[in-house]
Amino acid sequence: MIFTGIKRKSNQLFFNKKAKEFVENNSKQVSAKIKSVIILADESCDKNKLVNEVSYQLKLDDKSITIITIDKKNVKSEIENGVFTPKDFGWYGRIKSEELKSILTKKYDLLINYSKIDNLYNNLVLLQCNSNFKVGFAHLDNRFYDLLINCKFKEISLFNKELKKYLTILNKI
Repeated sequence: MIFTGIKRKSNQLFFNKKAKEFVENNSKQVSAKIKSVIILADESCDKNKLVNEVSYQLKLDDKSITIITIDKKNVKSEIENGVFTPKDFGWYGRIKSEELKSILTKKYDLLINYSKIDNLYNNLVLLQCNSNFKVGFAHLDNRFYDLLINCKFKEISLFNKELKKYLTILNKI
């Protein structure tokens, strides 16, 4: 039990170091149109609804959208694709899950974070994800995002409409 706290602290130290490097070395890459999307979501979100709405708004195929859920509960009662727990992370931010490693090594054009709160494990995934453009809610840490949209978490459809509007203005879709 005591090692859980120590492991979390080591992950926090890794995150602080990586965050500083990310902010200092943040060179923007110009990308063309959005073709692949990765979504970070809370366990309370309806995954199918999110994927359908994002694919409709951005006019993408469902297969080009990957969704990751970080479940803060340490128990995995049933293994589900795209659901990860703190047990999938090792010491110093190392990712133990092969499935999560394979997801994060792919190149994505857009990352959308639908998290209600700023979570250490979501932030670890965010820093290690290979994505050109990152979008989230305005209450999240603004150092890591290219676009923050100011609306309430329950207003997901409004968030998606605003996202579509800004991506159209930026000539991304």
